[in-house]
Amino acid sequence: MRRALLVLLIVLLPTFAIPVAAAAADSPAVTAIPAGAGRGWPVSGAQGVLDLASRGYVEEEYLLSGHADTFAQVGLWTDDGRWATRVDTTGNPYTTRLVVVRPRDAAKFTGTVVVEWLNVSFGVDIPVDFSQSYEHFVREGYAYVGVTTQKAGADKLKSLDPARYDAVNIGGDALSYDIFSQAAQAVRANPLLLGGRRPAVVLGTGHSQSALRLTTYANAVQPVRRSYDGFMIHGRAALAAPIGDGVIGALSARIRTDLGVPVFVLQSETDVIASASVRQDTPLVRTWEVAGTAHADQYGLNLYNAANARDKSINNGAPTTCDKPVNSMTFRYAENTAFRYLDRWARGGAAPPAATPISMLLNLIILRDGDQNALGGVRLPDLDVPLASYSPNNSGGNVPGACLLLGTTTPLTPERIRQLYPDHATYVAKFTAAADRAVRAGHLLPPDRDEAVARAQAAPVPSP
Repeated sequence: MRRALLVLLIVLLPTFAIPVAAAAADSPAVTAIPAGAGRGWPVSGAQGVLDLASRGYVEEEYLLSGHADTFAQVGLWTDDGRWATRVDTTGNPYTTRLVVVRPRDAAKFTGTVVVEWLNVSFGVDIPVDFSQSYEHFVREGYAYVGVTTQKAGADKLKSLDPARYDAVNIGGDALSYDIFSQAAQAVRANPLLLGGRRPAVVLGTGHSQSALRLTTYANAVQPVRRSYDGFMIHGRAALAAPIGDGVIGALSARIRTDLGVPVFVLQSETDVIASASVRQDTPLVRTWEVAGTAHADQYGLNLYNAANARDKSINNGAPTTCDKPVNSMTFRYAENTAFRYLDRWARGGAAPPAATPISMLLNLIILRDGDQNALGGVRLPDLDVPLASYSPNNSGGNVPGACLLLGTTTPLTPERIRQLYPDHATYVAKFTAAADRAVRAGHLLPPDRDEAVARAQAAPVPSP
């Protein structure tokens, strides 16, 4: 099944990309999409799903139009990531969209912009990293920009809301790398996008197949375009996306060590089997593997299901279901912490703390404790003081391939819970101690620690 995950990740990707020895294209044009255009909301956006207004945030949408280059591989691409490319074609017209979430009061914007390569593994834009860390972005005063970077996402926009997205057009995925570069260029050059402000730091992020593209982007495009101040590569496999249509990407790819900007590689338990061979910790690359977590989880799925019910983008809006309860481990806490560190790192601050890798036998088998939870890795309090066993894969479901990535939660028996926590006070004390250890280790932020402890205090553990 784990090998099937790797195959799935490969199949679900429209691939390519790579560095260029050429100046950036002309500045793209940015045009606001009227709030009431078409059906009246951004596809895959937050409207009707999250209450941004009460948090002092607004969601806006823009068209981004320009001419993109495509790239071709130069020489042999080895697993050290020091890859060369050349411009293959120039002047390719495109129009895409940007979803911007920012503080309503521009004075509360702290200068950090997170630009997400929206994931199209299931044929529609999915803002995976926004769905995990939007609470952190709001707490910190970040701005967020989701970019429709690939043809599948662009085509789906037009089919779902042709009146709103009639102008959107991406001729092929070979344009995606330069589109992502131009999105950063637009963020830096257009204060309109940020309520009249300019950014201090622009971070690129992407999950799963978008992470494979970001791996290629970091190794091949960033050294020439220099568009981003740092990268969050979330949920990658060992391979990287190819540069263009009809070619094969590198089957093994580390992040190049001479990149000049920091890269945070953030992995779930599902991801480690497919990526253990390229584990890295260098002065500019930090890898965290978060024990007990899945490639996607219940927290992110809740937001996706709500957006899908509104957009009717997959299965006519029906919620995604699996054979077993989906993984509910609190991966978001680790991702929030990783973004805090990446922001500091990209501003010239200290590197994030290191983390012990998930324990494995021969890089093939994850070692587990008596409750079948993974050993090693970043340890969150919900795993160190467990109420369930958390596995990285699931099965069945109404969306082909999705449940393989969503993981499983299997509650511990009442007898086992009473053995671990004979009374509620014991459970809360153990949980609080685990949360405090995670804060001291640098793997959990204080606001998330407080939220987690409040959950433990309110939990009916052990059951009456």
